[in-house]
Amino acid sequence: MNKLIKITALALLASFSACKNFETMVLDDSAQLALEELPDKGVPVASYNKGYIDDFSGEINMWWVANDKVALLKVGDTLKVTLKQAGSKYECWGREFTMCDFTESPVVKVRARYEGNTIPTVRLSLKDVNAYDANFNPPSMRLKKGGYQDYYFNFSGKWKQGWPDEKKVDETTIREILFFVNPGAADWTGTVYIDEIKAVKVEDIPAKKSASTTTTDPNTTTTTTTTTTIATTPAVSDATMIDDFSTEIYGWWAGSDKIKVVKEEEMLRVDLKGVGPGFETWGRGFKAIDFTKTPVVKVRMKANGDKPALLRVDIKDTDGFATNAKPNSIKFEPGTNFVDYYYDFTGKFEQSWPNVKTVNPAEIVEVLFFVNPGGEVYTGTLMIDDISAISLEDYKNKK
Repeated sequence: MNKLIKITALALLASFSACKNFETMVLDDSAQLALEELPDKGVPVASYNKGYIDDFSGEINMWWVANDKVALLKVGDTLKVTLKQAGSKYECWGREFTMCDFTESPVVKVRARYEGNTIPTVRLSLKDVNAYDANFNPPSMRLKKGGYQDYYFNFSGKWKQGWPDEKKVDETTIREILFFVNPGAADWTGTVYIDEIKAVKVEDIPAKKSASTTTTDPNTTTTTTTTTTIATTPAVSDATMIDDFSTEIYGWWAGSDKIKVVKEEEMLRVDLKGVGPGFETWGRGFKAIDFTKTPVVKVRMKANGDKPALLRVDIKDTDGFATNAKPNSIKFEPGTNFVDYYYDFTGKFEQSWPNVKTVNPAEIVEVLFFVNPGGEVYTGTLMIDDISAISLEDYKNKK
């Protein structure tokens, strides 16, 4: 037993002696695992799946929705988007994709159609690898009635985030796309069908032609000639009647539960309860009207209320830009007789919110109404007999 202990002790001593001859271990980078580095920029989007962000030939598992007001379903090789009272709260849907460089192809072409009682406006946004969102000046398009059409959302010069803070969006690392319908505006119920989404170059946008128009400011002696860009097949109508309520009012919407619009004896009855401070609004879309020829909106109306108020009218163009830079408001009094109110938009085709834009007067497609916007609370009923767009000559003759 003692012999075994001695042998073991000698072995341990030899082991410790050998350890003295070992060199001290030094840790350097060679002892660490290599981590995968992300590329500085994505693949050119035109090279990624031939530019297609999605053609819906496969599953739609990558798509998401913001809430239960938006539902997605694949129907054949199409994405069916069902919306129920969506828009005012910026409800949206979207998907992520392989990180792509949009520098050479900053235009997103969307082939789509819609079904619904009113015409929706669709807005797109793109996010980069840092989740910065090109929402400062996002492109939007008003969909057209009928079958599938191609809509071109041009992000050239629009790689900037405005909310929740200002950021430069990196167009070389785009990896997510978002869709909105009537964002921040009237809630919309209907269905949008998307057949394909593809990134293309600016030169792939169909050619447009220009038309020169001359407008005269009645308050000055200055005549200004401007060039308006019009689509090759413009939807401009010569009709000046916006609505005389002789037919159904499916095109009308109310942007708040404080407003109710109904048809009553070929008139529009608007019941207002506590509107004003929240910029509550109502309105309707219509076939495009050339306001370079008829820049005045005439509203024939009477009011039933306990006090005077301001009625403001804004108009929107096909890109969704509204004439809110120089608000057009007129005071009305309660009474039993109809009164004609004239809103002259000459020199007022400018938007200041949410960003500065020039409103295209040649393609006006929507009218919006406010009572005491941002001001005193108002409760009452308005009866609108007709709304039309008239010329400056008619305006001067009827004042």
